[in-house]
Amino acid sequence: MIKATFPDKSSIIMVGSPGIGLLEFNVGIAKSYVENGDTVIFVAVDLTPSDVLSSMGSFGINVDEILGRSLFIIDYHSSILGSFESKDTKQGGEVRQVSDIEGIMFNVSSIANETAKPVHIFLHSLSTLFLYNQSNVVLKFFQISASRIRTEFGTGFFTIHDGVHDEKTMNHLMAIADGVIELKFDDNLNRRMRIRHMRGYPTTSQWIPFEIKQIFKGERASLLEWK
Repeated sequence: MIKATFPDKSSIIMVGSPGIGLLEFNVGIAKSYVENGDTVIFVAVDLTPSDVLSSMGSFGINVDEILGRSLFIIDYHSSILGSFESKDTKQGGEVRQVSDIEGIMFNVSSIANETAKPVHIFLHSLSTLFLYNQSNVVLKFFQISASRIRTEFGTGFFTIHDGVHDEKTMNHLMAIADGVIELKFDDNLNRRMRIRHMRGYPTTSQWIPFEIKQIFKGERASLLEWK
């Protein structure tokens, strides 16, 4: 489990190469929020709602108990495939299906109003949004989302793949975000992370080791741990 405190009313970009563990890192943070009784919204862009719930379950999150109460899924991925899940995922208020980028924050706002509490938003990933939308549309989406998160919601985590986007686009996103977390492999393929910047907080350039481990406890469960 991740033991870290992230500032409220902030949007955070998480940058990492494919395979570094962006999804697992986000699920680890989400686990700490739901265990604290907070509301979590996961925007599924790179994978289906079923895959999201399966990943959360492998971290020991009791999705059956909290889905629709303190955990909600916004399904954008199925619109990319051209069809929405109808059998594998519960279809109700806990899974909101959207077919365009504008529907994401609309549903976030709707869930926040229904739960009447701050929400923590996880979007995985911005890179896929860039793939299926014009760059200026995604940049505008992120700018509006970051502003609304600061004024209306709680905390937003947006993943993006390193080495995929041009430097200008990355700098634009980082300038908008309140914080940037970087994940990388070192020369020996060990995982490292650092907080590049966090608005209003002092940060260090030190790279901190972390690992994703399989813990066998009855059924397998994945835990993201600091070394």
